[in-house]
Amino acid sequence: MFEDKVTDEFVEEALASLGAGGDVAMADASADVEMTPVDDRKIGDPNPPEIKEMINQDLLKQVMEMGFTEVRSEKALFKTDNASLEHAVNWLAEHAEDADIDLPLPKPAAPKPKMSKEEAEAKALELQKRLREKRAEEERKSEKEKEQQRKESTKMMVEAQEKAKEEDRRRAIEQQMREKEEHEKHRQELKERLRQDYIDRFGCEPPEEKEEETVKEKSSKDQLAFHLNKLKKSYKDTDKEGLKTCLNTLKIYIKNLHENPLEAKFKKLKLDNKAFQSRIVPFDGALDALDILGFEKKEDCLEQRKSTPDGFLCGQALKFIDLILGQI
Repeated sequence: MFEDKVTDEFVEEALASLGAGGDVAMADASADVEMTPVDDRKIGDPNPPEIKEMINQDLLKQVMEMGFTEVRSEKALFKTDNASLEHAVNWLAEHAEDADIDLPLPKPAAPKPKMSKEEAEAKALELQKRLREKRAEEERKSEKEKEQQRKESTKMMVEAQEKAKEEDRRRAIEQQMREKEEHEKHRQELKERLRQDYIDRFGCEPPEEKEEETVKEKSSKDQLAFHLNKLKKSYKDTDKEGLKTCLNTLKIYIKNLHENPLEAKFKKLKLDNKAFQSRIVPFDGALDALDILGFEKKEDCLEQRKSTPDGFLCGQALKFIDLILGQI
């Protein structure tokens, strides 16, 4: 995985820290616990040799000639990085009252072990590997979150679409009901006007007409609605399940004809078919509905009298049947 030459900025910076000598400071890998050294300094002790080696001896001599002790003079020069006599004297003036002013400086910490250029490169590669793994894990988490968000969004969209479709269906049914009610109201108003007109002209109630006879004078759509409503009124209380089966069977016949108007097999209904005999024939009004849709009786079947069925009337029949099924 890491056979290619290291080129990442991270590794380049790590290798750049090698400098001319080719070594890098590195923590002691064998040290499990970092121990705090015991502070056993006391007044009168000299500063550690490691400190003395870092002091400018010429400046030290000048400071001590001004009356400061060796410990204080070395401490002032160490703290001011041997900047100048003035800096050392100013530091001593500022810290003259410090409680530890006469204590020697602590021994500097031992230098950390060094590692070779090869070890530094190996360490950099290890850190690079960890960084790549972390990035890969973050990318996986990000992709997983995005996928989850996408699924949630798709689910919400589908639910919203289904809800909208259901609302459209509900409004369509309500609209059909309103149209039917308005039509019936208009019919009743017209009937009442005709009745009043008859009374005004002849001075008595008009003779009652049989509904079966008057319905033949109406449009095919109204005749179809009459016979399907007759089915509902006749059987919804006495044989609800049989009525549902009858309506669903009619729906299959009509839907096949509506969607495949040129298919000959959907233009004929066998009279001796068991399903036809048990689901259609016993229900008064079902055969009348099929007759209005263009099926006429032949010797052994009901057959479409037209080469092309009335698509509009078939569509209306399907709507009427769905409406009735929703009411029972």
